[in-house]
Amino acid sequence: MPFFQKVLDGRNGLEMRGYYWTIRESEYATDVMFADEASLKAVYPSLVNHAVQQFGCRDVMRFLGRRFHRDFNGEVTSEVTSNVKHRPEGVRVKHWVEENSIKMYDKQGSVLRIETTINNPRRFNIRRKATRHGQLVTAWFPMRKSVADTVRRVEISRAANERYLEALGVVGEPSPIRQTLDPVSKRIVRKGRPYRALRPIEPEEARLFSILLDGTFLLQGFRNRHIRCRLYPGSERNADNRRRSTGRVTRLLRLLRAHGLIRKVSKTFYYRVTSRGNQIMATALSLRQIPALALGS
Repeated sequence: MPFFQKVLDGRNGLEMRGYYWTIRESEYATDVMFADEASLKAVYPSLVNHAVQQFGCRDVMRFLGRRFHRDFNGEVTSEVTSNVKHRPEGVRVKHWVEENSIKMYDKQGSVLRIETTINNPRRFNIRRKATRHGQLVTAWFPMRKSVADTVRRVEISRAANERYLEALGVVGEPSPIRQTLDPVSKRIVRKGRPYRALRPIEPEEARLFSILLDGTFLLQGFRNRHIRCRLYPGSERNADNRRRSTGRVTRLLRLLRAHGLIRKVSKTFYYRVTSRGNQIMATALSLRQIPALALGS
């Protein structure tokens, strides 16, 4: 029945049913404008390669604001698709976490677009008032398809796009690897205190880099104990081992801060990887994956 007919029926004393407006599917895009088409073409292949090779399951879940846990039974997938009919200008990279996704593609030649699509909002939470056990409470509930949750839907999508772009920030114009790794491969002095050089491609350092770049720490950051439990999994068995391993991690974090790879979050015990740290650690880990024949050619 048309809306105006319902209104007339209401005026005649008949009951008029209300409307419940919903959003079946939403797409939120963030565009990065390049000066010209050539500028985007120069960097876009590197962005695609980085997204495909470096963004794992944990990273994709963090982009979409999901915490990784062992009980997760859903599906996380990534793929690169090239459709000549519908995408004649290039390649699209798309990642899924169950029904929701985030993708990257080039648009109109000089626009890099990151787009989050939400098909199932109940995978996310919203803080609102609702009745629970017969009482009105303010708490976190699954997000609804209702337009009433549109603001929260926008917040989630925008944050996902920003995290994705931040992770891509380590990709730049092609340059010799030495320009990236040489500065941290030298002994430095900060505030009168000497710090040893980093050894970016050695196994011990690479293991630490892999932990720090894990998508688990993308949202909130990491603390000493997070790194300690990964580097020294047996350190929690007794107090002495825990104390020694805590001291080792503290020295490692101090070293990385001195070289500018991480920063401390103000008024917290958390640390976050800097843009410089992302670039250096990602470069070092990628270098370890290059076949020996490729290095020799």
